[in-house]
Amino acid sequence: MKKALVILSIVANVVLLALLLGRKPIELFEQAFPATNTQPISTFQYTKNPNYVRLNSLFHTYQYPKSPNSVMLGDSMTNFGDWRILLNDPTIVNFGIPGDTTEGFLTRLDLIVEMKPKRVFLMGGINDIRHFTPIPTITENMTTIVTTLRKNNIDVVIQSTLPVAPKYSDSVRVNRDVEALNRNLEQLAKSAGVPFVDLRPELTNQQGYLQNRMTYDGLHLVGGGYLRWSDALKPFAERIQITENK
Repeated sequence: MKKALVILSIVANVVLLALLLGRKPIELFEQAFPATNTQPISTFQYTKNPNYVRLNSLFHTYQYPKSPNSVMLGDSMTNFGDWRILLNDPTIVNFGIPGDTTEGFLTRLDLIVEMKPKRVFLMGGINDIRHFTPIPTITENMTTIVTTLRKNNIDVVIQSTLPVAPKYSDSVRVNRDVEALNRNLEQLAKSAGVPFVDLRPELTNQQGYLQNRMTYDGLHLVGGGYLRWSDALKPFAERIQITENK
């Protein structure tokens, strides 16, 4: 009871002081009790990810065919799909690494440039967001990837980062950042003159969350999700194959 009276007294005094000074009470409250930034700082290091250590070593060991039709560059979402079957193209190289971030993507650019594929399908950013990497940093990494590939005459298809389902922990914050990142990615695609494939209409609900029936854990897709995803990419993959046949 005493605590409540003290709080009411403080509020009343602040309101009275605000009236005397000709200021809004909220301004005085913000000045007296400034908000603290509780946003965690990312401490994640992609080089500590065992999947990165294992697969990146293998990627740099394999001998790849020159000029495959496509390279899939991404994280676990990309890694889990058998794109050779999904896109009916045995030349596709899958450079997806579970748990990887866009900073880790950068270390595979040398292989891609040396391989000289006709096109790179790029999707990422969700792990950066999960580890509280600022959106401008993710956008800068994606811009570097796109710019580097285009300078080497490799076509790029930027895919939207998928949001998570409601059952995923911290889904509100994650999806808020996903939305901000996708706005930047769409603008990046326009600036670079490359396609932007928005996968969300086929995989999300009216509230913008990943559909529960399309995921088993709130983050990763089930088979039906990959079928919808691949359907969205087939026009670009088929375009490459038609050109090749000609």
